[in-house]
Amino acid sequence: MQLFSSWTGSDFLFFYITLLGLSAVAAWWWIPAQLRPAGRHGDALDAEDLAVLAGGRNRFADSLLADLFVRGGLVGPIAGKLEVAQRSIPVGPAGKVLLAYGAPISLGDAHKVLAAHAERVSARLRRAGLLLRPDELVRLRWLSIAPFIALLLIGIYRQRAGSALGEPTGYLVILLLVTAGLALVRFLNADQRTRAGLAVLDAERARASRMSRAPQPEEVATAVALFGTGVLVGTPWEPVHAMRQQGGNSDSGGSSDSSGDSDGGGDGGGGCGGCGG
Repeated sequence: MQLFSSWTGSDFLFFYITLLGLSAVAAWWWIPAQLRPAGRHGDALDAEDLAVLAGGRNRFADSLLADLFVRGGLVGPIAGKLEVAQRSIPVGPAGKVLLAYGAPISLGDAHKVLAAHAERVSARLRRAGLLLRPDELVRLRWLSIAPFIALLLIGIYRQRAGSALGEPTGYLVILLLVTAGLALVRFLNADQRTRAGLAVLDAERARASRMSRAPQPEEVATAVALFGTGVLVGTPWEPVHAMRQQGGNSDSGGSSDSSGDSDGGGDGGGGCGGCGG
């Protein structure tokens, strides 16, 4: 006896949509919450560590640019780029790379020249147990989209069976495409932080909550690392935020991540009648 042979097309569509909603809940919340590796708490983190942990490479660049702007190493922006004003201020290796850049610096330029430094910070955070190792990230990605894969198999089975009987399956095909799209988005946007990494970030943000409203000059690098360039709005350093907005890149949190997952006809109204127009 074929699966769902006694179901009408509308019955199956309702069943599929319900499972799609449950799959989305499982993929975005339940599975990551239950199966994300625990990691471990490490030593105290500096602004560079916090930037990569909170927002990846983009936030790493934003934090450095804001710090150099506050300290007078960079000025502007002019035509969406920052100019080097002082090369002699004391900075770390990543800051020296920016100050040594031979032309006005755009966001894209900063991301490129700082990529290797950001990767070194990421490697340090993985060793500290705050970011997932590559194998852990791949495992979490596949586990997260497993409900979508199972649902796709059910839907494809149903669609093929209904199509073989000449039943309309257009609506079901659309739902299959939606399912595949959600699985792809979920697979590509997995959060790379361990549970320890998430806990550390939450604790640091709670401790630095005042910085999100009124950062002092010496706090700007950490404030941007934790909360993004939006903390600069209303301050003398707002041009860095304006530059970020003009760059068109998201300044959201997350180290990602980014951060994504046929039955036959028969008696009793089987096939996929009502699944399409």
